[in-house]
Amino acid sequence: MPDSPHPDELTFKIHPAGGGSEVPAAMLVQSLTTLQELIHLFALQEEGRTVRQRLRLPAELVNKYVLCCRPPVTGSFAVGGRVANLSEDLLAPGKIASVMRVFHGFNRAAVQGDLDELVKLVPDSRIRARALSCVVSLSPPAGSGHRCELFNGAGPGVVLDEAVAVRLGKLLQSAEERAEIQTVTGRLEAISFSERKLTINYAPKGRWLECSYDESIEPMLLENRRDLIQVTGRVIMDDENHPKKIVEVEQVRDLDLSPFVLGEFKATNFGLKPQRHLQLQPVLSENQQLVCLDHASWGLDVFAATRSQLFEELTEQLLMLWIEYARETDDLLSQPAIQVKRQLLADWQEVSLA
Repeated sequence: MPDSPHPDELTFKIHPAGGGSEVPAAMLVQSLTTLQELIHLFALQEEGRTVRQRLRLPAELVNKYVLCCRPPVTGSFAVGGRVANLSEDLLAPGKIASVMRVFHGFNRAAVQGDLDELVKLVPDSRIRARALSCVVSLSPPAGSGHRCELFNGAGPGVVLDEAVAVRLGKLLQSAEERAEIQTVTGRLEAISFSERKLTINYAPKGRWLECSYDESIEPMLLENRRDLIQVTGRVIMDDENHPKKIVEVEQVRDLDLSPFVLGEFKATNFGLKPQRHLQLQPVLSENQQLVCLDHASWGLDVFAATRSQLFEELTEQLLMLWIEYARETDDLLSQPAIQVKRQLLADWQEVSLA
C-alpha cells in the first residue's frame, strides 16, 4: 500500500448508525484505547521484543510510541492523530514510521482476510493473534449499526463494519480447531484477582465453572459482577452434553442484549438497505445459552451462542428470505408467503453491488 505523506499519522472515523449524529462515548473511548494498544504491539515487534500474557511495555517504549489525538473536526467523528516520540531516542522517528507502515498494512490485510500478508507483516503468532483481537475490538459491535474507517493519509481507508468480527473469528482458527470451541453463558459469581480466575454459574445444571482470564478484562468483570457473561474456549462436556470444565479460554465478554440496529446487508452481487429505521430486540433462550431474534412479518427466526454469530445468522437468513419471497412472483407463493413478501418490500430496498 502507498506510504502516508506523514508516516506517523492516522485518522479514525466513526459513521453513526442510520446516518445519525451521535455515537456512544464508551465506543469512542474503547476505539482510541485499542488504537494505542495496536501501536504498542507493533512497537514490540519493531523493538525485537515479544508479548507476554500482560501487555506492559517498559516506560521508554511507552514514551516513544504515544498516540496523540487532535480535536475532532466540527460536524464529524473523524479523529486525527499521530504517534509522537516523547522520549530522548533520536532514532525514534524512523522506527515510528516503520511501526505505522505495519499498523496500516496489518489492518488492511485483516479486513481483507489475507492470512499470508498478516504472517508476513507480523511473524510472531502471539503478537499477531493479539493484534487481530484488537482489530475485532476496533470494529463496531454486531447490531450496532455503526461503521468505522481508518485512514493513513493516502489512498482509500480501511472499512471496519459489523461483519469484521465474524470474518476474523474464522481467520484465527481452522475449521477443526473451531469445532472444539464453544461459548458458555453464565452468571459471574466470583473473581480471584491474585490468580486471575473467575467463576460462573451455568444455569441449566446449576453448576459452577471456573476458568482463567486475561488481566485486560478486569474492568469489564467489575462492571458485570453478578451479571451474565460469556466465556469462549475449549469446553469439556459431561455425558449429558453439558459443560463440566472450560479450558484454554479464548475470550471473556459481557452479554450484550442491546437492540440490533439494522443497516445494509450484503450478498455476493446485491445488497439490502432499510427503507426506514429498523431495529430488533434480542432475547435469551430459556436455558440462557442462546441469543435469539425473530420478526414474524418477515418470517425471520434466528439464534446463536454469541452476538457476532447471531449477526452472521441474521445476515444469511434475511438475504435468503429476500431471494425466496421478495424476488418471487405472487402466483408461485401462498397467501401467507405473499404477506411476507409485501412486508419485506415495504421495509427493504435491493441495491446492486456490481
